[in-house]
Amino acid sequence: MAAFVDRVRKRFRISTEELEFLEHLQQRPTRVRRGHVVARAGDPADHAYVLMTGWVISYSSFPDGIHQVRRLHFPGDLLAMPSIPMRHHAEDIKTLSDSVISPFSKQMLAQLFSMPRLTAIMYMFAQAERITAGDRLVSLGRNSAKGRVAFLLLDILHRLRSADRTVQNMFYLHLTREQVADFAGITPVHASRMWSALISDGLIACDGRIVTICDEVRLAKISQYRDLDGDFDYHWLTFVEQQLRAHASPA
Repeated sequence: MAAFVDRVRKRFRISTEELEFLEHLQQRPTRVRRGHVVARAGDPADHAYVLMTGWVISYSSFPDGIHQVRRLHFPGDLLAMPSIPMRHHAEDIKTLSDSVISPFSKQMLAQLFSMPRLTAIMYMFAQAERITAGDRLVSLGRNSAKGRVAFLLLDILHRLRSADRTVQNMFYLHLTREQVADFAGITPVHASRMWSALISDGLIACDGRIVTICDEVRLAKISQYRDLDGDFDYHWLTFVEQQLRAHASPA
């Protein structure tokens, strides 16, 4: 259950000190059941969490009982990170499946800034997530309903692959049809129609909750989904390393 560490090491060379820090973040794994509330908006933001296993959703709640999905989270993700510099949590966070999460204090995360290279790596991950969140916003505003559902499915597949090399083209969907509709910004009835259309077009197949992506290329085309996992600019990281060496050298 070292999803976050594996996610970093899969892409970057890290030192023993950096590895120990990342492992320290996930040293308190806790098993929680489906539907467990990890954090509520307005609660003191004292901790963030490493998601070791399972699926988690972050969302905003409204007085009329309606929820708006903000983001889905998968093994290897850090939960509640946007709230770390704030006094209170900015969003509700709840498990969609039985999960393992590891809480760590914001004081512990502050130690990250004594390791500038690892800080730069974390910054790169954060910006990749920011781009994908922006792409989702564009999809909601400009894409067809079918394209929005396709975007969701590809985002799930690629982010599961990000932490687990064994993931190929199928996954167990821990979302209800209502949650799929919420994510896509359409009604559940329309979401069901678009789901059936994706199956009829041969783009996906379903066996219960097992979803198989049959044509990843065509799904990416209609959803305009971009996989950023292979687009990290490692040469930019060498600039950070050069700065570190320059400051370490005697004048």
